Amino acid sequence: MKRKLPGITPTLGARGKSPAAFERRCARPAAMWVPLLALAAFPAGISAQNEAGAATITADDLRLRIGALAHDSMRGRATPSPELDKAARHIARRFEEFGLQPADGDSYLQEYPLTASRAGSPGRQLLDISGPGGGTIDVSDYLAVPGGRGEAAGPLAIVTPGAADPPTGAVAVMRVTPEETRRGLESVRGILDGGAVAVLLAVDAPDDYFAGIRRFYERERLSVGMPEELGAPVALVRAQVLPEALRVALASGAGANAYEATVRTHSVFREERAFNTIGWIEGSDPDLRGEFIVFTAHMDHVGVGRPVDGDSIYNGADDDASGTAAIIELAEAYASLETPPRRSLVFLAVSGEERGLLGSGWYAENPLFPLGATVANLNIDMIGRNWRDTVVAIGADESTLGTTLRQTLREHPELGLEMIDDPWPEENFYFRSDHYNFARKGVPVLFFFTGTHEDYHGPNDEPDRILYDKTARITRLIFHLGHRIADADGRPEWDPAAYRRVVEGSGR
Repeated sequence: MKRKLPGITPTLGARGKSPAAFERRCARPAAMWVPLLALAAFPAGISAQNEAGAATITADDLRLRIGALAHDSMRGRATPSPELDKAARHIARRFEEFGLQPADGDSYLQEYPLTASRAGSPGRQLLDISGPGGGTIDVSDYLAVPGGRGEAAGPLAIVTPGAADPPTGAVAVMRVTPEETRRGLESVRGILDGGAVAVLLAVDAPDDYFAGIRRFYERERLSVGMPEELGAPVALVRAQVLPEALRVALASGAGANAYEATVRTHSVFREERAFNTIGWIEGSDPDLRGEFIVFTAHMDHVGVGRPVDGDSIYNGADDDASGTAAIIELAEAYASLETPPRRSLVFLAVSGEERGLLGSGWYAENPLFPLGATVANLNIDMIGRNWRDTVVAIGADESTLGTTLRQTLREHPELGLEMIDDPWPEENFYFRSDHYNFARKGVPVLFFFTGTHEDYHGPNDEPDRILYDKTARITRLIFHLGHRIADADGRPEWDPAAYRRVVEGSGR
């Protein structure tokens, strides 16, 4: 589960190729709302072979799989790292053993490019403002924005998002509150294209807010592909350190004709790469095998960090070795069936979730199976702790998947599970795991989750703290649910209001 972070959303790369056999799109409109019973239709009873498949999902197997992924030798599976690559290949070998087909040609690994960026040394940064009360701003009071570099000077011009372009050759300065910071960052490209030679975002916020932004930007940041080269220096500056007359002008929207600025920033870039691991099982129905259900979990965690009681390896047993082990168990269970479900099944272990949903973002822009023919995404992230008999299904109110899940629970009382809605809406978990990259592309989603805990993103998220019986029962639930979706005559359908909010709107 990734942390909530401020900053510019990375620009994803160009679309990749899909296997020729799966280029066709389903003609059904994504937002059409059909009766709930259409998806609930399912053959009476569950066959013996399906019960046998579910029975392959065991607490002992999950203990072994989580133990391997969250072992100290995996050093927390940071993105990127040799240990994360090892995890990706480990999962690929399991898929091959089960008889799954590789998704990317003859490979189970989907490689994608990354760029690591960080601010250059303080000696290569400069912010000087000339005019009444001006001077050189201390480097502790401003931050270079990665992607912006070089040196520029010119008269200051106050701008606001969506307003007229600044004068050509000006250093644009924009006042932003904490709520406006993201929007301000997203407007930088347009301001530069409008003629500015540099951009300053004057952050009018408490010191602790600016300190949080500093901690974020001073860490090495990852983006998919090469971050946009802004071609000009861009910086965030504490509004409190600007000359008083300039602060007044920013607050009132008046001009800043008395001021000029020189801005110099520098960023350091390093090219990297990471993998998603993908295997699939072709459906048994000639008319439906061109449609797909995608099961996802993230195999990365946060790596090695600050020692706590001498332990510096952040193992990530719950976050998200638990979900990744469930994906492996699901792949094995479905592969054991004599007759596969009617629709095809895709098992996707992504990387880069902890660094901003990078791997699932890459897949969403470069799908190996058409997203228009992807009928559902079932995402699994942190299902190993907290309540013994309860699972949260985020997104259940957005589509008919919620109805199908409730029916599946009623038909499997032996699982002893209760499903509840998201009890933490203020945490915005909907936007913090990999299902979101599918939802924003119009794919109905469910996100299975049992909450954070005191060991979240810490070195004590260890395999011996996992509730293995519960994890196995949740995984069996997802097995039965996936089979029901795969065998239904109709596709899951969005609630129209949710579709407008998530897919057509901003998503928030």
